[in-house]
Amino acid sequence: MRKVLPLLLILSLLLSGCASPERTVSAPAPTLPEPASPYAAPTALEDMPVTAQVPLYLPSRDGQRLIVRYEEMTLRRGQDSTRQIVQALLNARPDGTTLALGGTVSLQLYGRWPVVTDGQVCTVDLAASALELEPDALYTAALALAATLEAACGIRYVNLLVASQPVGYDLAGNLPAGAVSARPGEELPLLWEQMEARMTPLGASAASMPLTAAAALYFPLAQEAGLTCEVRSLSFPGQSPEILAAGLLDALSAGARSAEGACAMPDLSAMLAEPPAVSQLAEGGRMLTISFNSTLSDRLALAQIDTASFYASLTQTMTTFIPQLTAVRLMEGGTLIGGVQAADLNRLVFDSGMQRRRQFADYWKGWATVYLARNGRLCPVRRAVPAGAERSPAVLMELLIAGPTAAERREGITGVLPAGLDGTDLLGLTVTDGVLLVNLSPRFASLASQNLVDEQLLCYSLVTTLCEALQVREVRFFFYGDTRASLGGQIFWQGSFLLNRALVE
Repeated sequence: MRKVLPLLLILSLLLSGCASPERTVSAPAPTLPEPASPYAAPTALEDMPVTAQVPLYLPSRDGQRLIVRYEEMTLRRGQDSTRQIVQALLNARPDGTTLALGGTVSLQLYGRWPVVTDGQVCTVDLAASALELEPDALYTAALALAATLEAACGIRYVNLLVASQPVGYDLAGNLPAGAVSARPGEELPLLWEQMEARMTPLGASAASMPLTAAAALYFPLAQEAGLTCEVRSLSFPGQSPEILAAGLLDALSAGARSAEGACAMPDLSAMLAEPPAVSQLAEGGRMLTISFNSTLSDRLALAQIDTASFYASLTQTMTTFIPQLTAVRLMEGGTLIGGVQAADLNRLVFDSGMQRRRQFADYWKGWATVYLARNGRLCPVRRAVPAGAERSPAVLMELLIAGPTAAERREGITGVLPAGLDGTDLLGLTVTDGVLLVNLSPRFASLASQNLVDEQLLCYSLVTTLCEALQVREVRFFFYGDTRASLGGQIFWQGSFLLNRALVE
C-alpha cells in the first residue's frame, strides 16, 4: 500500500499538467449574442392609429343641458385630431338621451380651412345650412363645440363662423357671441336668456347698447412671420360694427398679455386718419375700412413688425369677432393698400384692397415643445409651427436639429443634436404595442459616436420630445434598421428608454 500512494501521486501530477514546463493559454470563453429586438425597424413615418373614447357633448332630449356621451374613434398620433372630433360631433345621431346637434338641420363644415386651432383657441367654420337654425340652437351648437373641444383637446375657447362670417345672434346681426368657453352642466335656456339680455332692444340704436364679451385677439409674432392669439374680455360702449372695430384696435394697441411670442404693438388708434367705417358688400357680408395716417409703415418698421403679419392680425381679429364681417380694407395716407410682400417672397394681392382671412392661412400658427439643454439638464422651449403640425415627428425633429435661437443661446441654452443633420436623418417612426420605434440614419450614428455631444442629453431630448408629443412612454432606437449597443460609449442603446423627467430642469 505504501508503494501504491507515490505512484498515484505522480500520475495525478502528470494528468494535471504540473509536470509540464509550459502553460497553455485556454481559448476565450464564447460571448453571448446581442439580444434580438422584438420589433422591426420602421422604414417610413408610418400612420400611427390609436383608439380612444372621445367625449362628445350633445343636447339632452329635453333641451335643458349638454350631456356627454363617449364615442370610440381611431385617431392618429402626431396629427391634429381637432377637425376629426368636430366632424364626429356634427355627425352624431340622436340616441335615448341626446339629440343631434342641429336637430333636423344637417350641420357641415365649410371651406378649405373649416377648423383652425391657435394654441387654446379654435375657430370652427360651418356651412350656410347652420343659418336655418334658430339663434338659440346656433348658440347651443357653439356651446357644444366648446365643451367637446375642451374635454377632448384641452381647447379653452371656440369662435363660430358660418360661411366664413362671424355669427350675429340678434335680428340685426350686431351681437357677437365672441369666443365661447365650455359651460357643461349649466341650463341651456338660462344661458340663452343671458345672451338675449345683451341684445339691442327693438327700436333702439346698437351704438348705444354697451357690450362686454370675450374676443380673440391675434398679434404678429416677434421673431418670424405668423400670428399668436389670446382671448380677453373687452367692454364696448356700443354694438355697432364701427364701435366694435374701434374697441378691437384699442385692445390690439395695448399689446398682448399672455399670447406666446407676440411683438410689441404701436398705438394703432393714435394713427387713425378717420374712424373705422363698415359697408355692405354686394355679394353679402360686410367690409371694414381702416384708414391710417402716413406714419403706419415707419411705425411698423421701427417696431420690427412683419408687415404681412400685421395685416393678418387685423384681418383675423376683425373677421373673427364682428358679425357678418368678411373683408378688411386698409388705407395709409389716403392710399389704398393693394398687396404686400410676404415673408416667403411671394406677393399677396388684395382684390379691390379687400383682405380676407383665407389669404393668411400660412400665418396661422400652433406651438410645439422640444427639449434642448442648459447646464447639463433638459430645457423645454416653445416654437411656433404651422397650425396642426404641433405634434408632427418630422417637424419636431427639424426643430431639434435647428437648435436654439440666438436669444436662447444668450440664456445658456444649447443644442443637443450633432451638427450636420437634417430631416432626412429620421428614416422611420411608428408605434407598436405602445412602444415608439425610431429609425435613425447611419450619419446620425456616426456623428453621435464622435463624442461631440452629451450622449445622454441627446438621447433623452429625443425621448422626452417625442414621448410628450405622441403620448407614449417607451422608445426603442434603430440605426439604419439595426440596433446598436453603443454610439459614443456613454449609454447602452439597445434597450428601451422610458419617459423620465428627472433630467428636465
